Amino acid sequence: MAKEAGDILYEKEEAAPFDVAVIGYGPVGVTLAGLLGRAGLRVGVFEKSREIFAQPRAVGFDHDAMRIFQRIGVADQLAPHIAPFSDGEYFGVGGRLIRRVRRIPPPYPLTWDPNYTCDQPGMEAVLRCAVARFANVRVHLGEELTALEDDGIRVRLALRDATGTMRRRAARYVVACDGASSPVRRMLGIAFDSMQYDEPWVVVDVRVEDEHLAKLPATNVQYCQPEQPCTFITCPGNHRRWEFMMERGAPTEGALSEERLWQLLSRWLKPGEATIWRASAYQFHALIARDWRRGRVLLAGDSAHQTPPFLGQGMCQGLRDTVNLAWKLELVLRGKAPDALLDSYAKERRPHVVETTRMAKEIGQLISERDPERARLRDERIYADNGGEAPTVLRQDMIPGLSTGLIAVGTPKAGKVFPQPMVKGDTDDSLRLLDDLAEPCARLVICSGGDTPLTDASDTNTLIAAARAHSMLVQVLTATGEIPPRIDGVAFVQEKDGLLHDWFAAAPCRGALVRPDHYVFGGFNTVAEAVALVHAYSAGITNQTKASEYRS
Repeated sequence: MAKEAGDILYEKEEAAPFDVAVIGYGPVGVTLAGLLGRAGLRVGVFEKSREIFAQPRAVGFDHDAMRIFQRIGVADQLAPHIAPFSDGEYFGVGGRLIRRVRRIPPPYPLTWDPNYTCDQPGMEAVLRCAVARFANVRVHLGEELTALEDDGIRVRLALRDATGTMRRRAARYVVACDGASSPVRRMLGIAFDSMQYDEPWVVVDVRVEDEHLAKLPATNVQYCQPEQPCTFITCPGNHRRWEFMMERGAPTEGALSEERLWQLLSRWLKPGEATIWRASAYQFHALIARDWRRGRVLLAGDSAHQTPPFLGQGMCQGLRDTVNLAWKLELVLRGKAPDALLDSYAKERRPHVVETTRMAKEIGQLISERDPERARLRDERIYADNGGEAPTVLRQDMIPGLSTGLIAVGTPKAGKVFPQPMVKGDTDDSLRLLDDLAEPCARLVICSGGDTPLTDASDTNTLIAAARAHSMLVQVLTATGEIPPRIDGVAFVQEKDGLLHDWFAAAPCRGALVRPDHYVFGGFNTVAEAVALVHAYSAGITNQTKASEYRS
């Protein structure tokens, strides 16, 4: 122990810094810790609370998030806390149907259901148990960050536990996953840019008695009705959620009283038919941090961006942050890429977040119209724009890919999410998810056929040599039938439903270079194009401009 200035008592600082310190242990922090832990990095997690936050927050996530949970190894364990997301309906003035939201038809691009509802605290508990299995991840609950200092080599952290004892830690990088009120963001003096949505809502989670479930809607519903804008969501088991828009400036006192909540719920249920489980008042925002990185400190999740919940992308956005950061941090920390690679994080993620937040805001404005005449005109306009019918929207078609950063702009499928079918590998006859056949890495995936780039030994050797030189895996997707004899350096896979063959045909391309986070760097049709992509990707790891300027 040693005394510091101001007579604050500190424990001796650890000699070896963490590779990454994760500040905050909500769904974004625990997911990042799991990804980094699986990568073998030395991770320290610091969270001021000792308990999982029990109030209603995120109620759903999509198949991109499930793919991340798959990578951590918890997809199956989440089953008791999740359920497939229902289709949705929007009702306008007088209960008129004004929009339908449907799931994309199977086979699903990632095999997982496109969207899920969830109990967030239960889901977080599963993720924490998974992270606890990594000996290289040390979780410090009840330790609050009070200060940080970036000296250009490492970030020094000052932390205080519940007893008031101060501790010093250090990390080569820090990722702030500490929520909307992020102390780290405030310490760095980073401001938000507003996208002009700021409305008060009350969120109520209810456990409905079994015999009364049938009286509730079977779908998710947006009540776009001026008298009381409201969202209804079907959740796992007998859990149902309502979100009610409140009047601006209305007194908040009593807004969460049981009497007031039952008044809001009276359209659907009465006391005795259900139990109010938990409720919170929130200000739904559309905010984007101006900077997502200051030196060796990065922001992720709500500390970097906040979106209204109407597109179901709030938690998903933070989870996408983690998978974008994890593979880049690993390359940088292992000396395989320069620190500058981390600049691509915000360059790629910010436009994606801005676009999805814009869409969520537009849905929120559609739902939130309080003026009866404007709401009526809104409904008429929707019908007029869609041939006199209520339009049907496919939910997953609304989520954009990457538009800039480490992608080969101008090549087929660049910036799109690479599908994940069920496949058989060349060493095992059982069906498995494609991602499970290899550790996360960059890979060349080639669709076989009469004009596949692997047409002769010379082509095969050229591709394998290029891939090996840059630590890439080569996967070849075979047509229906027997998997061909093994070729050293090539993994053959046979898919179940033809999903990838159709995906390649629609591009059109014969193969794709896929990043470790499953975004497509670029598509190709010839060996020469494939090799050029390999070199462009490698250049992009050290120089973003070269990669983003690649053209077919």
